[in-house]
Amino acid sequence: MIVVSLGWLGWYGTGNAFYFAACLFVTVLPLLVAMVLLLRRGLKFSVRALLASTTLVALFFMLSVLPMVRHRAARKVGMQLLSANATINEGVDWDDLYAQVKLDPSPKLTPTYTDAIPVWLTPFMAAVDAIPPDDDVRSIWLNNDRQCSILAENWERFHSLQSVSITRGVTNEGFSLVQDVIGHFRHLDSVCTNDVSPPQNWYASLTNVRTLFVWGEGASRGKPFDKNHLENIASLPNIEMLMVLGYAFDDNDARKLASSNSIKRVIFRSTLVTPVGESDLANDERIVYRN
Repeated sequence: MIVVSLGWLGWYGTGNAFYFAACLFVTVLPLLVAMVLLLRRGLKFSVRALLASTTLVALFFMLSVLPMVRHRAARKVGMQLLSANATINEGVDWDDLYAQVKLDPSPKLTPTYTDAIPVWLTPFMAAVDAIPPDDDVRSIWLNNDRQCSILAENWERFHSLQSVSITRGVTNEGFSLVQDVIGHFRHLDSVCTNDVSPPQNWYASLTNVRTLFVWGEGASRGKPFDKNHLENIASLPNIEMLMVLGYAFDDNDARKLASSNSIKRVIFRSTLVTPVGESDLANDERIVYRN
């Protein structure tokens, strides 16, 4: 059998097959022993055999079923988001950018979920194990209202959330749902809006955000930036870095940002800002990058 397996599956595949078989055997071993105790004399068994079999079945549930249920439950909302085509991640993508503009990166959060799956169950939970626990998710990308609804209904599950990106496909309804809960995320550090038009005064709700990325890719490229949004952004109390990409953002828009008391870094990419607007916005505490 081993020779046939090596011929069909190779060394790696054969090793995985034996590992899977061993894990399956260990998982169902209590059930096999319980079955032997009950059936070794046909259907005639003693009270002692019945008690022993019941204990073995309980052991099976405690050592195998319960850990798998807990493992899935820890990822319940993340699995809902993934089924709605959202993207979730245990990392944050902006650390390299922070280093380039000489700002402190997002704080490294220590994972709080430590209930690891037993080793003999890993072959059966590989797909689930690839999904981060809800409590360890640090980044979420939303592209439809269903995803926004899931996040709004389960915001308390994401204790480590640091970055939220909202892209084309989210309507005003989805923005309103996110707006209702975005202030609850204690570690939220950055928000990115890409090729979307939030409702009026939506940006004013980002009072706990340090970094804001406003990207005008796709259908938004080359369009003027909404003046109300600009005023809201300039009034945010904790924003330290703003990146504008793709919009027809001009020198007058740049000058309006000069009223901000908190912005320290501004990055303009593919905008209409000239060296004059850059000079008007920059000061001793604020550095402007333009390309």
